[in-house]
Amino acid sequence: MGTLFITTTMLFKTSSSFVLKNQHLSKRYSQLFSSAAAENGISRISTLQTLLSKHGAPGSEGCLLKDDLVPVTEQDPTLHPHLYAIAQSSKTGNYICALRRCYTTDDDPNFQTSSENAPWPIVESASKSRGMSLLALNSEHLMRRIACEGDFVVGGDDGKELVSIYNEGLGNDQLEKTLDTPYEAGSVEQLGYGCEKYVLLRVGPFPDLYNAMAQSHKKRGDESSSLIAAEASNGKFTGFGSTFLSYARLLSSFGTSRNEEARDGARTSLRLPLPSLGHLDSDFKNIAVLGQIATEEDSFEEALTKLSAFYEKLRANDESGPGADQSGKTEQQVIIDEANYLLDRLALTSENNADWSKVRTELAEKYVKINKQDMADFVSL
Repeated sequence: MGTLFITTTMLFKTSSSFVLKNQHLSKRYSQLFSSAAAENGISRISTLQTLLSKHGAPGSEGCLLKDDLVPVTEQDPTLHPHLYAIAQSSKTGNYICALRRCYTTDDDPNFQTSSENAPWPIVESASKSRGMSLLALNSEHLMRRIACEGDFVVGGDDGKELVSIYNEGLGNDQLEKTLDTPYEAGSVEQLGYGCEKYVLLRVGPFPDLYNAMAQSHKKRGDESSSLIAAEASNGKFTGFGSTFLSYARLLSSFGTSRNEEARDGARTSLRLPLPSLGHLDSDFKNIAVLGQIATEEDSFEEALTKLSAFYEKLRANDESGPGADQSGKTEQQVIIDEANYLLDRLALTSENNADWSKVRTELAEKYVKINKQDMADFVSL
């Protein structure tokens, strides 16, 4: 495998156009490179697949059931090009995926090490979905949460099995120290705050748990604490529009006095990657309605058309408004902006769904132009 990896890497570097012209070899090699990249970005992927299969994916909408998620053996080209499918629900068809982001490295020589090699966030999506819903910042966080739920919620032999599967291989200095500690049975109960609070305090941030915290404060009539929890979520999951959607929904639920704040929160999400708004069409309509771009009475198609027009106007203002100096951008930054725009536009397509296979070749060509052959290989399914 090592020899083949080096050989094919040299082949791609010899002629980047070869990848784009020879579709048969492009698909074969891109699958190889995608798998190799995933091993670095998704910690203990086989363990994750086993735990997902036995327990389901906490925080998801269509992948929650135990004994439902099946490990993925071949990538689906109709998924968002930056996603690597890990498991798929046999009932809903939804996928649990890891998100590989593309960064610019022009300004900071250490940026590639600190960002591009960071663990990949775990999300839920579906074939031809317009976007994705964030579940966890990395695979280790999600697996440890499953172990906690196995111990405290599931219990019995099934719970012990989940903890045992999670702990296998930990403590051997193979991971970052904070992630390399086996979970001790009874830890959730010992802390005494319940599973959700234990996970937030001792494991890591999860968007659904922050949303649950905000709703809990709201039910008790504590509007201030509810909004603080939602604002904290926005800060924990940078680059994801879905948290601002949740924030806008919460603000709107407090009545008309918060409508302007809800509008601003919704519109803020439009300056983030649009596929990060969520994996459901309703997420996109909600942004349009909460942002006062469309109305509840509009059909989804009408709301999407209005959202698309507003997005283009917002983008034009950002590029030509005060302080917008496009000439100061490097070629790499300009082309990555073009790639992100290509992805945003497909997320807003007027068609019934977003077939991401249509933009993979064009996206790969852009990454080749800025010597990001690894990303070109990854998206060229």
